[in-house]
Amino acid sequence: MVNKQAWLDHLDESLVRHFYEEQDSTTREEGFHETLAFGTAGIRSTFGIGPGRLNAFTVRKVALGLAQYLTQQHEDPSIVIHYDTRFLSKDFAQEMAAVLAHHHVHVTISQDYKSTPELSFAVRQLKTDAGVMITASHNPKDYNGIKVYDQHGGQLLLEASEDLSQFINAIEDPLSIEIGDFDQLLNDNMISYLPSEVTQAYKDAVKDLVGNIGNDSTKVVLTSLHGTSLPILSDILTELNYSNFAVEKEQSTPDGRFPTVERANPEEVEAFDLGLQLAKKENAGLIIATDPDADRFGFIERYEDGTYTYFNGNEIGLLLMKLRYQEALESGKQLYMAKSIVTSELAERLARALNVGVNNVLTGFKYISELLEQKATEEETLLLAFEESHGYLAAPFSRDKDAIQMVPLLIKYKNMLTDNGLTIKDTLEDIYEQIGHFKDKTVSPTFEGVEGRARIKNIMNQFKGEAPQSLCGLNVRAIEDYNEGVMKDIQTGEQRELSLPKANLIRFIFDEGFIAVRPSGTEPKIKLYFSLNVEDLDAIIEEFKETYVK
Repeated sequence: MVNKQAWLDHLDESLVRHFYEEQDSTTREEGFHETLAFGTAGIRSTFGIGPGRLNAFTVRKVALGLAQYLTQQHEDPSIVIHYDTRFLSKDFAQEMAAVLAHHHVHVTISQDYKSTPELSFAVRQLKTDAGVMITASHNPKDYNGIKVYDQHGGQLLLEASEDLSQFINAIEDPLSIEIGDFDQLLNDNMISYLPSEVTQAYKDAVKDLVGNIGNDSTKVVLTSLHGTSLPILSDILTELNYSNFAVEKEQSTPDGRFPTVERANPEEVEAFDLGLQLAKKENAGLIIATDPDADRFGFIERYEDGTYTYFNGNEIGLLLMKLRYQEALESGKQLYMAKSIVTSELAERLARALNVGVNNVLTGFKYISELLEQKATEEETLLLAFEESHGYLAAPFSRDKDAIQMVPLLIKYKNMLTDNGLTIKDTLEDIYEQIGHFKDKTVSPTFEGVEGRARIKNIMNQFKGEAPQSLCGLNVRAIEDYNEGVMKDIQTGEQRELSLPKANLIRFIFDEGFIAVRPSGTEPKIKLYFSLNVEDLDAIIEEFKETYVK
């Protein structure tokens, strides 16, 4: 039973009084009726009082559990902590550091905001036992979160997450967790600030990957969507002797309110509105946006007549595979790519056309990170790792999605195309001519609160039991039920075990492609993935939502 009054007595120390006081009574109460669960994507939640919301005490609970987990596994454990530009990110990072250091974990913490790929790189560079990133990535502004990384720089895999969860869940009273004094722990060298050499080493790794960025033939507009990609991105471009870019300054101030955009998410074309306005003034041919923690990016190609093309996450993946191919071949090694199982069918087709090895993994970049670690000792070169949700990695010096390394690469490829009288859109059309054209779209209906979670559960449960013969007028050829770990052939009735680990995801396979359904691991949403070679994809999406997502 939660002692509500005890939590309210600690309101000032919670760091979230302002958020709590602005909430309605229902939202306030939900914080006391739930407990934040550390899942495979860490923790992501809104701010508030109680065990079911992010506040100083729930952050300390995660920190203490992590300290116990690390001290059990390592004799003299160490960790690096970074944080983004969101509300309370720095405060939460220092709370984490003070608890971890007080419980005998050596902490390295950044003095200012940093991106997620920089955190992944820092873990590897400093050879720490773990890493923590305080971020909610592209979630709305009233969210924050805690992501935990292993010694390889990837997010914790399932077994490690479950082990850590046991320590966290065993802590009964977050209000009484012992925490050290941050400044005193700095003086005692249990906490130290991130050396500038680590940031420079990351910049150098990006520059080595990009090489010669080419001439200044393309004017570029950059926006960080109030996040962490600037100034490091502009620094890297300047060090690469590329100066033909303009920063959308109003939208690139670090600000957790995200005041110039409804959602700081490059998956949504509305996030580019200010960038497009600046591009018109500057006559820019490329507008690039990164999300708040700079692990995802998106872009728009603009033409002389003022028209433009926005590319979705699957299209960007195909383009990067094609544009990077010749350069990657120079390694002289067999190329491979990695993608999630909800990413477009076309990625696999293009890989096979290029004689590139294909590796499919579950949704979540941690599975790609696991694959990269396995491949590290093999004579193969990564062409591209990506997910349809605008997350890409070209070189595995970081082990999470990395917009910082991808942006200068994209500018380089755009320059090459411009010099040859071509556009990015031309390249995509060439790809479709080579391998065919699927229509890809991801739809994410939102279901808030306790009631919403129940609805999401009901949506997933309806696909259990008798397998449908058809969906939305398409004949089902097979069903991949990752919750059960089996694939069922609808025509023969035969079943076989799936090679990937179990997950709360189901894929319906048709001759025309696939539809996949899963709950989001970070937001109160159900994710619907459509990759189909059909005439009217929108009609199928609407029918599917009307029938199954109620």
